[in-house]
Amino acid sequence: MEFLNLKKEKVRQYFNNIESCVLNKQEICIKYLDFGFKKVRLIVYDFEFLAHIEKQLAFCVKDTPLEFNSTLFLWKEKNINALANLISDDFNSKLNLRLRVESLYKKNRMLDFIRVYSDDFSKTKPQININFQTGIFSAFDVEKNNYYYGVKNLDFEEFIKEGHLFVQFFNEILKTRNSNLIHGAVIGLNNTGVLICARGQMGKSTLAVSSLLKGFEYVSDDYLILLNKNGNLVSSPIYSIITLSPLIYEKLKKCADGFEFVSKNARKDKFVFNISKYHDNFRVNYPIKLCIFPNLTFDNDPKILPCTPEEKGRAIVQLLHSTLTQMQDLEDLSTIKKILNMVKDFPFYKFNLSCDIDKNTDVFSDFLNKFDLNSVSKIGLEKICVDVTSDISYILNTDSCQFYTMNKFATNIYQNLLNGVSESEILSELLAIPNMPETIKDSFNNFVTALKDKKIFKKVKPAFKKPDLNIKFIKEDDYKLSLVEFSKRKNNQLIRENIT
Repeated sequence: MEFLNLKKEKVRQYFNNIESCVLNKQEICIKYLDFGFKKVRLIVYDFEFLAHIEKQLAFCVKDTPLEFNSTLFLWKEKNINALANLISDDFNSKLNLRLRVESLYKKNRMLDFIRVYSDDFSKTKPQININFQTGIFSAFDVEKNNYYYGVKNLDFEEFIKEGHLFVQFFNEILKTRNSNLIHGAVIGLNNTGVLICARGQMGKSTLAVSSLLKGFEYVSDDYLILLNKNGNLVSSPIYSIITLSPLIYEKLKKCADGFEFVSKNARKDKFVFNISKYHDNFRVNYPIKLCIFPNLTFDNDPKILPCTPEEKGRAIVQLLHSTLTQMQDLEDLSTIKKILNMVKDFPFYKFNLSCDIDKNTDVFSDFLNKFDLNSVSKIGLEKICVDVTSDISYILNTDSCQFYTMNKFATNIYQNLLNGVSESEILSELLAIPNMPETIKDSFNNFVTALKDKKIFKKVKPAFKKPDLNIKFIKEDDYKLSLVEFSKRKNNQLIRENIT
């Protein structure tokens, strides 16, 4: 059940009740997190939380009191239904007709979640989120800088399913005009920091961790702080954990004796390790000098080459989209613009990674030892930046700072258009495909019109090529084209016939 467009006074009432519920608990300890320009107080009500904090946040966690900007309340919530009822009768299915009707439609007669949205906070991100299935309660009281996190199951293998600890909270706390939480990696040598721009599974963590083991200066392999400090972009660490696939760990374990095993990542394809023994390699306010776009190859010899404008655009899209998706901020144009401005003027290089991890780090070390910022020529940034990953297009308009995404069917059509295939040829072949719905003509025309209206269609010379349509993608997407614009008014499906 979602509660939308609530007035500020109503949300304030909810938070006053949340605060009363939590403060009635018996606290066991207070810790502090030191992020440099931000300090966070942790009020902990259950010992089980301490193990997670001390494993994941070892570099930043402090026992000594600090002047803090925000407070995060942490407790084990045994009865999330009772908590919801205490916060407000609005959340009580016995008293709220809407909730009672919705629960009757559920097979198990139980609500999945309650989400509270406020225009003062976000139209797309819940300010209060009560998940009855996972047993997790989270709330962002940004007015008081108080944050609340109650969890039913704190067992390591279950709790780790939520990923890195407190990412969503840190995103709100660390977001200022000059700073942001980033999903990326930073390593370097000689005080020359390298921001690795890539999605997951692109070699980012492997390169960062293997470099750390070779003595590189280190900030993070996954989440980090970017801060514009006196005109210079610097990075700082948050977490003392890394995640590696079992295959990569096998390749690295001969020199990874400082890794402390934490979890199997809830039986997924990654191992989680604590790397507190490498804190001497960690750097705070580490200056960024260039960006690297990793590219997994089967080449024997790794190479580092200047990015083309198109490759630079792909790198920026991957960095931004990965970060904004993790933080649920794809509709936040001001954040997109801020991060884009942070990185767009740096030198960008493509790193063609080989299967030999040692060769990769050796080439990287040699490159950084010879790197001369003064001899680097700047690479321009295209207005429309496109990244196609797993056959899905992600598009950024660098002027409007709006993101667009397409399904596989639409991506296939888009690539045909970019290759110079005529609209009439594509439509003719679409109409000839068995089981293609009659509405495809209108859908296709609306798709092309939307591309042009949103200025995300690059004009190309006609190539007089035959269309290359992927029937598998068309069937997989149920013969429907999808083009979504992310904006403050929520996600906007730009192909009208597909709206349900």
